[in-house]
Order: sequence, then structure tokens, then C-alpha cells
Amino acid sequence: MEQKQSAREIAIQYFLQEIRSGNLKPGDKILNERKLSDHLGISRVPLREAICTLATLGILEAHQGNGTYVSKTNSEVFSNIIKKYGIFNRSMVDEVFEARILFEADAARLAAQNRTADDLERLHAALGNHENALTLYQKNKISSQSMMEYDSEIHLGIAASTHNNFILQIIEAIRHVTIEKDFFGEQYTIDKDHFTKSKILHREIVTAIEQQNMDMAYKKMQEHIVQIRSALDLDSIRRIEK
Repeated sequence: MEQKQSAREIAIQYFLQEIRSGNLKPGDKILNERKLSDHLGISRVPLREAICTLATLGILEAHQGNGTYVSKTNSEVFSNIIKKYGIFNRSMVDEVFEARILFEADAARLAAQNRTADDLERLHAALGNHENALTLYQKNKISSQSMMEYDSEIHLGIAASTHNNFILQIIEAIRHVTIEKDFFGEQYTIDKDHFTKSKILHREIVTAIEQQNMDMAYKKMQEHIVQIRSALDLDSIRRIEK
């Protein structure tokens, strides 16, 4: 079953595809918001969110009063990453979780070392958003896809708290594959309560980061990735990937 993309994801995919195809090159100026909104058939709010996300990753650069441009610094690096999205082999789901355990656990450790007060404020806001969304999800008012967006807000917030842009780019790339392939679609989910379990571990990870307990942040993030992997029917996903 094909996953319906959010407006924000549509915009992000548009920019990544334009960079990947070479239609947008380092230093190129992107269309203004009105033209892009009309072209993509989405409102300006998710479009701005997509641009903000890509600017945080260093793929786009906003110049006050002069528009937004493709970054000359990091776009080539990220293009090389996103080119790999379409060429994973059939064991991709296993590779994705191996990569998440490695990169996200190290990111949590580094976030505990480098986090600022502003980082903590954003992380606590993301936790609140996730927990509010979970209440709606449990009442069947929002989809698992929407829950994954709130989940991403936390994980990318932790990655951003490392203040290492390359780590942020890698984790964004890995999460993109997870969402694009719909690993957490209802058809693959064994443990329907995994978002609730994630809520608890998210709190524990952020608490460790706040306390600058690097070892605990690392341990809890590893525990979290193992927990969400165990919630999935990996054999079914592997069969689909063949």
C-alpha cells in the first residue's frame, strides 16, 4: 500500500529530487514561496517548514532580503547521500536499524555533552507535541504516519543538539528511508503499543541529555532503537524488499 505523503514531505522530496537530478545546483536560487506553493499544490506553511528543515541540514541557505539558495557547502555531500536511497539491497531494513543504533546512540551521547538551554527547550516542546499526538492516535484521530512526524521531531532535535551538522544530515537521511519505505505502516506493526513505549524512552533519553549523562543517553537510545525494531514484522518487510 502506497503511503500518502504530507505536504511538508512533498516539498522536501521536490527539493531533494531537483538537487539529485541537477536541476538545482549549488548556488542556485530557488523559486519564491508563492510560485513554489502553486507549483507543488501545497500551502505556504508546510513549504516554509520544509525549507526550514533543509536549511537546518545545510542544504539550503536563506539570505535575508535576497531569497533562498542551494548551499554551496553541503549540497554535494547530501546529494551523494540521497542518491543511495534508491539502491539499497534487499537487506535494507536490517541495515537501516543497524545504522540507527550506531548513529543515533552516538548522537544522543554527543547531545548530552553539547546541548544548550535552547536545545533543551526545543526537545521538551517536541516531547509535549509527541505526547499530545499520542492521545489523538490512541483515539484513532491521527495516523501512524502523523505519529512518525512527531517522532522525527524528537529524534532530529536530539541530532541537532549535537551541534554536528554532518551527524544531523546522516540521521535525517536514515529517517527519510524509514518513512519513505513505510516501515511503521499498520501492515508491518506487531506491537501496536510501540508509540506509547517510545514516549517513555523519549523522556528518559531527554532526561539523560538534560543531566549531561552521556553514558545513560547512549544506553537509552540504543534501548529505544531495539525496542522499535522489535515492534515490526521484519520478515514481512524483507519479503517485500526482495
